[in-house]
Amino acid sequence: MKASQIREKGAMAVKHGIRERILRLRRDPRNLFYLISAAGILLYFLLSLRWGGQLYAWMVQENAPEIRFVDYFSHLADAVDRTALYQHFSANETATYLPLFPPLAYCMYHLLFRLTAVPDAPPEGTRAAEAVPGALSVFTIFLIFTAVLFFLGISLTGKSSRKKDLAIFTLLMLSAVFGGSGYMTGNSAMLVLALLMLGLHLTDSSGALRREAGLLLLAVCVALKIYPAVFGLVLLKEKKYRELVRFILYSLLLLFVPFVFFGGLSALQAWAANLFYPLASSDFGRLQYLKGIFFTLIRILTGREEPLFSTALSAAVCLLWVWLAWRSRSRQRTLFFLTCVMVFFPSNSFRYTLAYFAVPLVLLLKEDPEPGLRARPAALLSGLYGLLYTVPVWWLLVLPIGRRFTVHTLTSVEIWLYLAAYTLVAVMMFLELRAGWPGRKRAGASSPSPEKA
Repeated sequence: MKASQIREKGAMAVKHGIRERILRLRRDPRNLFYLISAAGILLYFLLSLRWGGQLYAWMVQENAPEIRFVDYFSHLADAVDRTALYQHFSANETATYLPLFPPLAYCMYHLLFRLTAVPDAPPEGTRAAEAVPGALSVFTIFLIFTAVLFFLGISLTGKSSRKKDLAIFTLLMLSAVFGGSGYMTGNSAMLVLALLMLGLHLTDSSGALRREAGLLLLAVCVALKIYPAVFGLVLLKEKKYRELVRFILYSLLLLFVPFVFFGGLSALQAWAANLFYPLASSDFGRLQYLKGIFFTLIRILTGREEPLFSTALSAAVCLLWVWLAWRSRSRQRTLFFLTCVMVFFPSNSFRYTLAYFAVPLVLLLKEDPEPGLRARPAALLSGLYGLLYTVPVWWLLVLPIGRRFTVHTLTSVEIWLYLAAYTLVAVMMFLELRAGWPGRKRAGASSPSPEKA
């Protein structure tokens, strides 16, 4: 065979492959998520060959090289002396990190510290905790364990598909939200996400023991972060009243009983006082949560600071999301709006909280599309999810790698991710409201299909 014929045959094969992928994308618009996510991640690795560690510092370390595993080791250092945790660190003292987590979280961190090679060497500060022999090894095991649980949650959600599960898991783990924030800081939100996905799946099981295990996992999420309590609305909406009562009971027990390991009533009082500390922090320029957005807009427009009014506006938006979750006949959209409350209401949220949107995303990607599904809404949602869970290297054309802003936590990566996130929220709200307009047929409730838009 001549060289020209070989080249012609190869060109035809490439054209056929491209045509086949286009047809596949048209048949299932959700594939746009994989395309956009993979493109951003691949381009990031290619550009890393040119920029090296500078690009890594831009995505992972917020152009601040001192940021490394900070969330894990800061809480690990706090939990070393459990008898004086809440009483020693209080809102009345000068401290970089206040113990705002419920006690079950610090029980976990104390146990992780005791698993190190030198359990009786109390560190003073984050760097000392990282330097304890065995600490990095335990941290690595913690990350692996969390990742395995997360993959299990993906596998059990929706229809079984090993190739799709691996694709979703890989793209999410390499995204700026997961690999560039949650896992690299060692934040416990990654563990809560995995347990939340498993709990939501198990509560839908037919077996009584599996349902009870699901309720316990959801209660553990509440005892670690509090805000997952909003998912109790799913049980109420589905009229699982007995399960809801047990979920509340488990949550209260796991939330308050562990205080006995940290000083009892005095620790509970100190923790309650610390919870109000974020309300006194500066919210100007913070776009990671609703209060920061309203606070910033009011100050720009009026020149005044209105923290209480900003909080009230945030609560009003969250009530709207709860109402949308309650009225929706799509399980995917119900979980999406409840996730919005958990992500955008808490003060001092960071980019890793966007990982919680993986809960509705996995449903969107793995459930069968509804018959008669309109391609444009599905493609739009998939594309926005793709822009959210990738590495926004194309944003470097607008904002250079080394650009830093005077506002704390505001970086070019955050700007891009939250533009995608809030656009996704707006589109989802429009689709849900549009589904209930007069004269329009509501999506059926027979299937928890994610594309009931």
